[in-house]
Amino acid sequence: MKKLNLKKATCLLLVALTGAAACSCFDKGGDSTGSPDIQDVTPNYTLASYDFATVYTNGEAKTLKQYNKDVPAENGNVTYDVYSNIGNKNYLKMELETDVNLVGYINYYSNEDNTKTHSEKFYVEAGSTEFITFLDAFRNGAQGAYEKTISTVSFQNVDDTKEGTFTLKSIGINDRSIDTDEYMYVSDGSTVMGTSAFYGGCITYLEKLEQDVYEYMDSDGNICINRDVDPDSVARVGSEKVNLVNIMDLGREIQPSYYSAVKKENGYNPDYDPTDTDSYYQGLTGSDPIYNPIQCGDFGGHSPQIIDYNYQSNRLYVKMKAQEWFFYTNIQANGYIEVTYYFDEYGSLMVDNRYTDFSQFINEYDVQMHMQETPATYFVYPLNYFYCETKQGVIFDKNVGEQNGRSVSKHSIRHAVSGDYVYDLKGKTVKNGWCAFVNEEKFGVGIYMPNADKYIASRGRKSVNYFSEEGNSKYYDEFFQFGEDELVPSYAVFNYSYINPSLNRRMIQFVPLEYSYALFIGDTKEMGTVFEDLKDSGRLTNAHLAEDETMGWPDY
Repeated sequence: MKKLNLKKATCLLLVALTGAAACSCFDKGGDSTGSPDIQDVTPNYTLASYDFATVYTNGEAKTLKQYNKDVPAENGNVTYDVYSNIGNKNYLKMELETDVNLVGYINYYSNEDNTKTHSEKFYVEAGSTEFITFLDAFRNGAQGAYEKTISTVSFQNVDDTKEGTFTLKSIGINDRSIDTDEYMYVSDGSTVMGTSAFYGGCITYLEKLEQDVYEYMDSDGNICINRDVDPDSVARVGSEKVNLVNIMDLGREIQPSYYSAVKKENGYNPDYDPTDTDSYYQGLTGSDPIYNPIQCGDFGGHSPQIIDYNYQSNRLYVKMKAQEWFFYTNIQANGYIEVTYYFDEYGSLMVDNRYTDFSQFINEYDVQMHMQETPATYFVYPLNYFYCETKQGVIFDKNVGEQNGRSVSKHSIRHAVSGDYVYDLKGKTVKNGWCAFVNEEKFGVGIYMPNADKYIASRGRKSVNYFSEEGNSKYYDEFFQFGEDELVPSYAVFNYSYINPSLNRRMIQFVPLEYSYALFIGDTKEMGTVFEDLKDSGRLTNAHLAEDETMGWPDY
């Protein structure tokens, strides 16, 4: 495995080399020269349109038959013979008209070896006039990374109530590409959020730019993070560019993670060997994998496919095709995650989310799933205290345990439990729709997501000692070239602080799940004020999650 100079891991221009506890690992290279002046960052891609060279035209309107949702395999496709050599261009636009939702396939082959083929499944919503996508040529695990010829494109109506009318007007191609090493930043001058295409555009970097926030070691050997730190008063300084997000593997970060407990009888047939328990991640219970579309990538280190993105210095929109988490093999989910990041006037990082699954499972209303991670938020481990204002009192607790199948659930501050516990708070018991992980001085990161069904909190390994064998030093030895004075909590193997504002919902095909949340770095008093202002402004309510099930997936 490639080694990294650890200084590259501590600066703002992060590059990542990560490895999971079960030897799931991958390389991610790139150079970094230090933290840039955020005001001088110029995005490479803006909302300006791109010129597409037309490679196919057709103006014929066609009828697509009504969808048989019980037997998807028996639904016919309308196929167009394209046979256009697009070379190394991988940014494609279709101009079209449709009055129904569509599932389609872009079929192509290698120009050097026409037996090397690939088919990309995609989804188009009713009323769309264009569909834009990067073909799968840039990610780690890409299946179309070669010069190619598009052979055919086919379409299928997925509306089970009516026939569809459809016209494919044209196909165009552009040479826009993706640099997976490039970091994209959104900032309001006080806080910066960072991500890259390699990570599917999920949040991998969150830093407070002001207030002298440091990572440091205290006199007892504990790694700490705090603001307003005098660096001369601590034992060692790790970094003054402090990433508050844990990025140990492609399942951490801050990202949505969706679930459906579909089986073979629902049409779920991932390409893996269920008898080979070394071919998939068995989780904490040793169970078979379930359908788990995730933004960042899979357990085997394959990153997801970016479909499209628009980037400005104050706003980032990413649309990507989710990856199935549980597998060492490269299995893409059939679902689009769309996320928009921007800062509001209160200093909160606003995150708007939309997920649409088009796997074409059957009998989906009979399938139950207890938890959708709307996002799963993983913060660095020196933020040890879970903070939440509830109707029973204020939780400020550093004794939160691991979500390991053995810890019991604590449902309120008054709930007496024995042994290790995690918090599993019903949404109606959380007073203001937010909670946080903070240090002993109550400085950290808060997440505000009103109308979540639950607020779940746990910790990874509870050690925060730099030299502890259950901490991160063993991991440093194996994966990094590092000096004695260098500390990087964001790369710690097991240590993390986790919050999930959860929705108890059943995944429904072709129905978008939409919601928003906000993140804020500060102390808990500041969080309360900022999130209250956000609530009073009416800009983030998620009211539809509580009031109108037609706007999302239903409760089971």
